[in-house]
Amino acid sequence: MDVVQKLFPNGGWDVHYHIFEPDRFPYSSNRHLTPPPATIDQFLEHIRKLGITNSVLTHGLSYGSDCSSLRTFVAELGPSKTKAIGVIDPQTVTAEELASMHHDGIRGIRVNVYQYQAMHDVKRQMSALRDHSRVLHEHCPGWSMAFTHTHPEFWVQLKPFMEQEIIPTGIKVVTDHFALLKGASMLQAEKGVSDATQQSGFKEIIELVRNGHIFVKISAPYRVSNQAPNYEDLKPLVRALLDANPRQILWGSDWPHGPPMTVRSREEAMTEIPFLEIDDLAWLKSLRSWLSAEEWNAVMVTNPRALYDW
Repeated sequence: MDVVQKLFPNGGWDVHYHIFEPDRFPYSSNRHLTPPPATIDQFLEHIRKLGITNSVLTHGLSYGSDCSSLRTFVAELGPSKTKAIGVIDPQTVTAEELASMHHDGIRGIRVNVYQYQAMHDVKRQMSALRDHSRVLHEHCPGWSMAFTHTHPEFWVQLKPFMEQEIIPTGIKVVTDHFALLKGASMLQAEKGVSDATQQSGFKEIIELVRNGHIFVKISAPYRVSNQAPNYEDLKPLVRALLDANPRQILWGSDWPHGPPMTVRSREEAMTEIPFLEIDDLAWLKSLRSWLSAEEWNAVMVTNPRALYDW
């Protein structure tokens, strides 16, 4: 049995990746980032090497809230194997559009914090989450709502907000990339802190996971750790999340591995930025060594299937 078969005896889901084909689908003129092409064929070759069998395609923010590319990509990847996460403008989207998106395999949205100029503003993040949750509550029962930001310390304020305004609506909230909690290597480099469990936001995230209030994607380890390719310093975070609630953890590659999230000038946003070189197989093997067989199957198969494949 080869390494891939050992990793995924029951198959495996990648719940966070992007496809960029700007020749077919031009990027938004208001984009925050210009990525190189990352095609369907390249992604299929990527997952073939890893042994991934199912996926959840995440709409690239470089396309704005126009999901025509996303819907085409899902159709070409195969709706039986692929679901998707879209981006909407909650002020203009219609019930008919949302129903059509659902028909085409979309099972959730991601909140574009750039659109709200909310990257570094927790109040604006709350406003964005409130606007999107209202639309989902009214028109899309069962859809999830994902968001990414760069300030784990914001969870001190986001936790009570979520518990009071978002969780009671029944919306399934997903946060990407370890909720941007940092591994010890990056904490030490940035803040001189060596214990990842003591960083601001950690306690709040763990409590939300324990209570089943949010899902966390253990994705894009290079965004939160300097210890590539195995990211050993992320083991305490992974174990804390799994120990809190193994039903709330998902895995995503973040292929094709874009640069860190940041607010860019107009000129920077219009300039193509190359992808990072990441050893996904090494990261998966490292992660597998930290989990029991039951936990691994939950993260890679049963959790994503329950959240997206209905």
